[in-house]
Amino acid sequence: MSNKINLKAAIFAGAGIIFSDLAVAQEATVQIGGRLMLDQAYTDIKNVDGTNTDIDVTSSEVRRARLFAKGNFGSAVKYKFEFNHTTGGDIEVTDGFLQFVPKDKKFAVKVGHFKTHNSLEEEASSRFITTIERGAFTDAFGLDRRLGLSVGTSGDNYTLNAGIYGESINDNSAKGKAAAARATFTPIKSDETTLHLGASWRYRDAGESDLRYRQRPYAHSLDGTNTEGFLPSGRIVNAGRFPGDRSERFAKSDNLFAIEGLLLQNNMWAAAEYSVLGANGSDNNPDADFSGGYIEAGIMFGGRRTYKASGGTYNRMKVDNPIGEGGMGAISLVARYDTLDLEDNGYLGKLDTIVLGVDWLPTKNTRLRLNYFNADAEDGYAESASGFNARLGFDF
Repeated sequence: MSNKINLKAAIFAGAGIIFSDLAVAQEATVQIGGRLMLDQAYTDIKNVDGTNTDIDVTSSEVRRARLFAKGNFGSAVKYKFEFNHTTGGDIEVTDGFLQFVPKDKKFAVKVGHFKTHNSLEEEASSRFITTIERGAFTDAFGLDRRLGLSVGTSGDNYTLNAGIYGESINDNSAKGKAAAARATFTPIKSDETTLHLGASWRYRDAGESDLRYRQRPYAHSLDGTNTEGFLPSGRIVNAGRFPGDRSERFAKSDNLFAIEGLLLQNNMWAAAEYSVLGANGSDNNPDADFSGGYIEAGIMFGGRRTYKASGGTYNRMKVDNPIGEGGMGAISLVARYDTLDLEDNGYLGKLDTIVLGVDWLPTKNTRLRLNYFNADAEDGYAESASGFNARLGFDF
């Protein structure tokens, strides 16, 4: 724990020195903001461990409580520092980086703590994604934030980013080192229609610890406390070598390749992502190929989804007539099929999930969400899990 604290202190002390030097030389701007997301889930879990035992779990959590400061130093330097606190967790650093944009150049250099460049949904803010949870593969395959350095460029209809990374600042599973790259292309972009295509890659080396692949049945608030003895750490699938023992960490490194697509047509949209991961087994463990992805479609009434060209992903949703300005806000409906396949070469675990969602947006900064989910597992800790996920979220 002391090493983590010392590392954080060193990083922020260094950042403070840089900030102070830049502030003296250039005009500085600052914007303060944050978000709060409160989750409540009801989950019906069937046939736990093949014993025909069914359980009902009600769980809740502060999913995200974040504060950030961001701004510019002159025209060439951007910065962002954001802190997050969740139920049962310590205060962690999410984003903490400087971005240098040289004058008259078409590229930017980012250094600090930020996400690897992967996935349409992972690159989008949790405020703007279409369902409460991102695709199962993003969690199971460990798309995360790390200390790193990346170089990127973007234009009216494309983005290209690549980076190298070390470990996470926070005490989580992002160990070792990684490299990642993502490219997007928007062949159609008008007021009515946006077509987005993208692809990404990530290589990850676990260092001294092994990698493992597992996933919850859609409800993040399920954890080892409220499902003790039923779903370890809330996971319904956990790739292992044989039934009954899926806690094994078995990969020393992996390679991820992913493709993505998004179509926005007036107030409707359709999106899909698909990824394949090659896991390199450690010690005597065999190699394996896993996969995951989703496909969805949705519609908004009284608003529409928008697109962030510089990031190649979702932006804040537009609400035509918010409450307080004579309207009733906007309604969003979405249907999704999500799949995660962890079965190959003797490893076990497969999860297929249907999600139906309805959101009410009283304003562009406020969102009440309800998702119904039905997750069927093969070779997991239970046969299936279904229920409802609800979230109250707002940001400023």
